[in-house]
This record gives sequence, C-alpha cells and structure tokens, in this order.
Amino acid sequence: MDNVPTRIVAREFSPPVAKSYWFFIFNQVPDPPEALIAGRENLWLRHLFSDWCYNPLAIGGEAFQTYVDAYRRPGTVLGAMADYRAIAENVDQDNADADVKIACPTLSLWGADFHAVGKMFDMAAIWTEMASDLRTYPVPQAGHLPQEEQPELVNAQLLDFLQGWNG
Repeated sequence: MDNVPTRIVAREFSPPVAKSYWFFIFNQVPDPPEALIAGRENLWLRHLFSDWCYNPLAIGGEAFQTYVDAYRRPGTVLGAMADYRAIAENVDQDNADADVKIACPTLSLWGADFHAVGKMFDMAAIWTEMASDLRTYPVPQAGHLPQEEQPELVNAQLLDFLQGWNG
C-alpha cells in the first residue's frame, strides 16, 4: 500500500528523492527524533498528513486523534523510528535476492497523487521488477494514505483481489 521498496528508493536516491524522503534520514538519527516528537505528536502527525495526503485535511477529528493517541503510547515512536534505522540492513537483504520475484499473487496500490510515490516513480514498472503475478492500481485523488482518503476504492480493489481466495 503506497510503498516504494526500500532498495528502489536507495537505488534511485537523488536530490529530488532526498527532498521527498527526508524522513528516511531524520528517522535514522539515534535518539533526537523521539525527543523532538515527544509531547508534540499532534504537530508531527499534522505535518506528515498535510504533506502526504492529496487533501491535507483528509484525516481530522476523531480519526486524527486516534493516530495521536496511538503515537503517544510509550515506545510507539521508537518503534516507528526503528523501522527506518534498519534501512541499511533491509537494503542489503533486498539486494541479496533482488533477482527473485515474489511468486504469490501481489496487489500494489498507491496514491496516484502523492509526490513521493505516484508522481515520482513508475510504480507499475517497479512492482513488475518485484512480483511475477501482479495487479497494480493507482488510487486517484490520494496521497500516501489511500486507505484513509479513498477507502471505498481501496476496499473495492482489496475485495476484488481476494475474491476466490481459499487461504
């Protein structure tokens, strides 16, 4: 869901990518991100959602407060940062088997209007590199959180993809 594989971001890293993916670097700093965010989760999330959503106010009210409350729980921001702190190891692991495609049915959805994904990368081509049994769908009028901005479209794509699955 609106994901450019980390090894692809690393491979394509350039000044425009760095500008859009600043948080990849910021979140890897050992301790300061947590210290800067603690007690300001609402400001941090409002900034991210405003930048990442097609409609900067798409996530508001109770939905926004749910995110804020979740990120205020002890260890949550640390956990979010840990994902980025593992980028170097993740890229190494991904490069080690880059020639092996995902064999199971794969669905890639992304916000067609997100500057750091749908507007910056050819997502269908990227995921064709990654998976052999692939369906793709650029979610219109959506940014990094298409499930929040276009839930009906996202759910329709998920239900169609999962139709007939006997997992």
